[in-house]
Amino acid sequence: MRHDASTHFPPCRGTPSGRRVIPALLGAAVLGLITIPGLLRAQDTTGQAPADPATASAAAPTAPAAKPEMPEALPNGDIRLGGITLHRAARELSFPAKIQIATGIVEVLIAKSPEGRLYESLLGTEVRPFHLQTLLILLGAKNGIRFSGREQPQGDLFDLDVQWRKKDGSTVREPVENWILNNNKKAPMTRVGWVFVGTTFQNGVPDADVEGNLVLTWSSGSTVLDMPVPEGDVENEFVINEQHPEPPVDTPVTVFVKPRPPAVAMPKK
Repeated sequence: MRHDASTHFPPCRGTPSGRRVIPALLGAAVLGLITIPGLLRAQDTTGQAPADPATASAAAPTAPAAKPEMPEALPNGDIRLGGITLHRAARELSFPAKIQIATGIVEVLIAKSPEGRLYESLLGTEVRPFHLQTLLILLGAKNGIRFSGREQPQGDLFDLDVQWRKKDGSTVREPVENWILNNNKKAPMTRVGWVFVGTTFQNGVPDADVEGNLVLTWSSGSTVLDMPVPEGDVENEFVINEQHPEPPVDTPVTVFVKPRPPAVAMPKK
C-alpha cells in the first residue's frame, strides 16, 4: 500500500496521491534560473544562521552538522549525484548496479541495497532513489500519475537499458525487458517504459529511500519509476527470463535511463 503524507516540499506536479518532489531551489536549476555551481553555493549555506556573539563563547562545542550530498558539475558539463551521472549531451542518466537474481519472480526491477527487496529484484544498486528523482528533475522530467487518459497528467515516461561486458571484452547495451517474461502471457515483457511517479514522503523523509525502491514492476510501495500499464497491478506478473542467462548473478552492469520518445502512445486504463 502506498504511503501518502503531507510534507513541506513543493509539488512538481499536483497528483491525487499528493506526491512531492524536491525543493524549489533545485527546481529553479531545471529552468536555468541558476547554474549548478550557483546551486551548490546556495544550498551549501542554507539553514546556517549567523552565530550570536553574546552566547557563542558560553555555548558548548558541538560537532559540525553533516552536509547533504550536492550535485557535482563535471568538467565535461555532466552532473553527478551520489553515484548517478546525468549525461547532458545524450540526455540520459546512468548508474552502476549488478545482476541480483537468475530465476524467480520480479516484483522490483531495481532495488537499493540493503534496504530494498533484493531477493525479488532483477538489479541491485547502492544509489539512492531520491538521487535518481533529483536528477530526473534536473533533466527536465515531470512526475505524475501512472496512467494516461485521466484528469491528472501522467508522469513522463522513460526507457531503461542495461550495459554489460561480455567475456570477450565487448560491451553490450540492451533493453532491460530482455531479462523479464510476462508470467501470465508466457511472453517477453513488452517495452512500454516506466512512468515517473516520484516518491512520497513521511516527515520530509523519502519513502522510496526507506523502502529501497528505484523502479517497480509490481506497483506496491513508494518508488521513483513505476509501471504505466495495468499489468503492474498484478502480483507475480513478471518473472526472470531464464532464456537470457547472461550475464550471471553479481555481474556489474550500468543502467541507463532515457526519456521515452513522446510519439510512443501508451495504453489507457
